[in-house]
Amino acid sequence: MTIIAATTELESINIMLAAIGEAPINSLVGTLPVDARIAQSTLSEVNKSVQSEGWSFNTETDVTFTRDSSNQINLPTDVLRVDANIHQHPTIDPIQRGLKLYDRQNNKFEFEEDLICTVVYFRDFSEIPEPARYYMNIKAARLFVDRLVGDQALRTYNKEDETRARAILMETDLANGDHNMLRGDPSLTNIFDTYNPSSALIR
Repeated sequence: MTIIAATTELESINIMLAAIGEAPINSLVGTLPVDARIAQSTLSEVNKSVQSEGWSFNTETDVTFTRDSSNQINLPTDVLRVDANIHQHPTIDPIQRGLKLYDRQNNKFEFEEDLICTVVYFRDFSEIPEPARYYMNIKAARLFVDRLVGDQALRTYNKEDETRARAILMETDLANGDHNMLRGDPSLTNIFDTYNPSSALIR
C-alpha cells in the first residue's frame, strides 16, 4: 500500500514560488531569499486566518480555565478564540483581550468562578490535516501571486480551485467532528456552535 505523505511547509512554499516562476528552496533554515520570506509570511498569515474560524482539528470543548490569585484568567499563547459555556455561565460574557479574559457584561477582568469554555487553538502547520493544508496552500498561493505579480493570468489556482478545496475541508471536518444541529449533549452546551452556513463562503 502506498502511503502519501502530508504536504510540508517547505513543499507549500515551493509551490507558491513555482507559481511566480521562482526556483524552489531546499530548507527553511537560515536566511531565505526575499520571495521565499514573503511566501512563508503569506502562508503563516493564511494559516492563522483559516484556523481562527475554528475546525474540529483545533477546537476543544469543555476546557476549564482557572483563576489566578487575583481572580483573573490568563490564557495560553496558542488560544485564538474562547467561547464560554452560556448555560453554565449565563451571567457573564467573557471575551479575549490579549492573553486575558475580560467580562464584557460586568466590565471587569475578575471572575467569581472558573470558566468552562470552547476553545479554538492555533496548531502548527505540521499538526493540521491534509485537507486543511491543501486549502491553505491554494488560498496562500493566490494571495502570494496577487501581491508579487498582480497578473491574474499567471495564477496557478483560481477562485474555483479555492472553493473546491474549502468544500473538501468542510466535508472532512464535518465527518471528523460529529457536527449536528443540536450536538446531542444533555447539557445543551453551545447549541448550534458548530453550525455555521457562512463558512461555505470563500474568506
